[in-house]
Amino acid sequence: MLFAEETIDPQLVSPGAVGFFATAFVGVITVLLLLDMVRRMRRVNMRADIQAKLDAEQAAEGTAESQK
Repeated sequence: MLFAEETIDPQLVSPGAVGFFATAFVGVITVLLLLDMVRRMRRVNMRADIQAKLDAEQAAEGTAESQK
């Protein structure tokens, strides 16, 4: 076998420090984006809950006034 006789230099196939920092950067950015997304989702859900409560209060006031 011709390829089995050749040795591969680990320095040529290793990603090195640049590869490590690029991967770490992508990981950190992903975590930050996920945290931001969770924060925004909570805000949207909270606003929807408040809007539902206000709608229910207005509906209850409308029914109370129509019964008078």
